[in-house]
Amino acid sequence: MADPTDGTDGFDFDPFDTGWFADPYPAYAQMRRNHPVYRKEIPNHRIWPHYWMLSRAADVNDALADWRTFSSARGTLVDTDSSLLPPNMFNMDPPRHDEHRSILARVLTPSRVAALEPHVRAYAEDLVTGFRSRGTFDAPTEFAQLIPTITMCALMDLPREGREQFLEWNLATLAGADFTSETSLAAYGEMAQYWTGLVADRRRNPGGDLISLILHTPVEGEPLADEEISGFCSLLHDAAQNTTMNLISNAIISLGRFPDQRRKLAADPGRWPTALEELLRYESPVQGLARTTTRDVELHGVTIPAGDQVLLLYGSANHDETVFERPDVLDLDRVVKLHWTFGHGIHYCLGNAVARLEARVSLQVLLETIGDWEVDEKAIVRNQLVPTRGVAAAPVLFEATARRGG
Repeated sequence: MADPTDGTDGFDFDPFDTGWFADPYPAYAQMRRNHPVYRKEIPNHRIWPHYWMLSRAADVNDALADWRTFSSARGTLVDTDSSLLPPNMFNMDPPRHDEHRSILARVLTPSRVAALEPHVRAYAEDLVTGFRSRGTFDAPTEFAQLIPTITMCALMDLPREGREQFLEWNLATLAGADFTSETSLAAYGEMAQYWTGLVADRRRNPGGDLISLILHTPVEGEPLADEEISGFCSLLHDAAQNTTMNLISNAIISLGRFPDQRRKLAADPGRWPTALEELLRYESPVQGLARTTTRDVELHGVTIPAGDQVLLLYGSANHDETVFERPDVLDLDRVVKLHWTFGHGIHYCLGNAVARLEARVSLQVLLETIGDWEVDEKAIVRNQLVPTRGVAAAPVLFEATARRGG
């Protein structure tokens, strides 16, 4: 086997290199075979001189399960100064992580999530009605970005007329190569001011929304500070917007590339539970998150020193051929018992049920009202933001349908 820590055999992978954005999976496969513990140098970086990447499913799974060794406390974004970003439980270890997580688990109940379905369906139907007579729409900007916004507004009881502002902030956070670009940080600053004012208002005028419930859910008998609740709001915004937006956009593209799979799903909605997990596996909206080692870790004959940052490649784990047969093929009949799209272990995404609901319902609406479509592959523009896998543009083409009453 080649040296697993460097590219002396000619292999070089940089997740920030835009040349890989269209299709990183061949590089992942080569990493799994020959470089399962891959060290990437970052010349002249002021925080991290290098970081490591783990690409095999077993290694990613084990690292996610061992939070004591692979800590989140120094941030989960590779090559990024996490101190510049709003604090949230992504960047916490127990016990504080568990305290924050328990609050969200108590308020984001299955019944509260299920109650969102009529909102998502009605809004998705309104959107499709708006473009079905044109025979085309842009998957991210005219559909996938909008669904999570209206869902977040429903969860937090935010005015729907303010959704344009949230979309503007969201696009600004996605504008750079990482979340600490000047544009991104400015948007986070404006959102922080908004959340601060909103939290203060809900203290004065509580309701039945998620923020009011968090305000009145104590941790060990003590209420959370306003800045911690604002951090919850920021976390919910990021998770609701970015992850779900990418999930829906990628699923639309995938179903366009595999028309036989799309038609089988349209013909038999009973396939949805299995199909959704395969769509999640096939194109993970978050390709990986980072951890920092608290001790030396020896893996595949390589020692990762304590204090080094490690990028756990969810997207590679989800395409590991030792776990999934023909992983680069979308097979909606595949029974996916485990995937790493929402992470694993103590940081497994609590909002996964909301994301699953939004994706399922919005895609069902598309299948019911449009049915067949294809995506203009040459016009797809991938977001430049690592570690997400999203699209800035993806034109969808279909047979136009006359408006009712038109």
